Amino acid sequence: MEQERPDVLVAGGGVVGCAIAWALAERGVRDVCVVDLDLAGRYASSELNAGGARATWWQEVNAAGCRDTLAFFADHAAELDFRRCGYLWLYDDPALWARARARHPLQERLGLGVELLDPPDVWRRWTLLDRHREEIVGATFSPGDGLVNPNAVRRLYRSRAEAAGARFRNRHYVTGVETAEQAPGVRRVAALHVVELEPPPAGDEGRSVERVLTQHHVPPGAVARHHVLRPEVLVNALGAWSPVLSAKLGVRDAAMPVRRQIALVDVHEQDLAPGVELGALGMIVDASGLYLHPEGRFVLAGYSTPGEPPGYDFHYDGRAFFESELWPRLAWRMSSFERCEHVRGWAGLYAVTPDCSGVVGRVAGFANLIEAHSFTGRGVMQSYAVGRGVAELVTSGRYQSLDLSPLAGDRFHDPARFVTEDLHI
Repeated sequence: MEQERPDVLVAGGGVVGCAIAWALAERGVRDVCVVDLDLAGRYASSELNAGGARATWWQEVNAAGCRDTLAFFADHAAELDFRRCGYLWLYDDPALWARARARHPLQERLGLGVELLDPPDVWRRWTLLDRHREEIVGATFSPGDGLVNPNAVRRLYRSRAEAAGARFRNRHYVTGVETAEQAPGVRRVAALHVVELEPPPAGDEGRSVERVLTQHHVPPGAVARHHVLRPEVLVNALGAWSPVLSAKLGVRDAAMPVRRQIALVDVHEQDLAPGVELGALGMIVDASGLYLHPEGRFVLAGYSTPGEPPGYDFHYDGRAFFESELWPRLAWRMSSFERCEHVRGWAGLYAVTPDCSGVVGRVAGFANLIEAHSFTGRGVMQSYAVGRGVAELVTSGRYQSLDLSPLAGDRFHDPARFVTEDLHI
């Protein structure tokens, strides 16, 4: 059984874990080790999302973190395929629209450049939206927001982390933890027991990983080696799987994994309303909760089904999801989608918290445990700022660039401290 003592162990090699590893290594942390069962990202939430990147949020800590991350994306736009094509957000509820207008001064103070639009402005600029216009009471447009390639973002973070000395270990799964008392009322993570899976048989690369990710059990015959890791600091960056590790640590984790489904839709050119160029559009978020944007020659569309039960479910409902949830909403708002066709789709996981904001910071009652997970669909959008913040916390003991303390996990003990984010899809 191999034993190691990394300075910082990051559990989770998704986009947030990779951002943290790079920020730590860049700041001179000598031995940063990242362990993950699925470094290829087949089931990573960031790899299965819609590619949206926006700073348009209603909570300051979320908006500022996304603003800083999008600025990084803009500095590396070619590498990350980042396009500032904008977000249009439609409102049909006067009370919600009033709240959107009330948040506008905050967005202005943060330099987001969000525009408040009356319905006539919307119809003039987005002729695609030609049905049931009477429902819409207002909209916001965020020209600084846009689309990014999440895979490229994670790849850039990881390559820079590795270049700075960080180590990444694939097919590694935490099976148990040891904690020890450091002081009265304060514990420390003493050791993690990690198994390394055997290389998969040909054709089974994804299925063997999915079984462990959904069942949280490693068959004895699948184990190649056992490792004991004794980190100075442990960072839980496991995203939707953070509650699994938290439970082994005896830590309350308020996040829940919830399935989200996305589909590619084919729109025939002859069906487009006059003057509409789909490829020129950015992200559109309809008042119904439907969202869509161009994706190559197709349109990517998604919708978060109300009442979706929590669980580790990657099943895509196929044409049934398209016909029941997507097509009616597409055709209701846009005549161009009256005869659109389902191409294919997929399902991924959101890690959803009670206030729909992420969890970042030191874990109360532990001397060497930090968490950074459960961003409810905005992990990519906040990744750079979160990685930077966690690295500052590890190396200096405090946030320096942006105060992320409102996102501390112990806020869920007190509803008055919730960072309730309504502007999510």
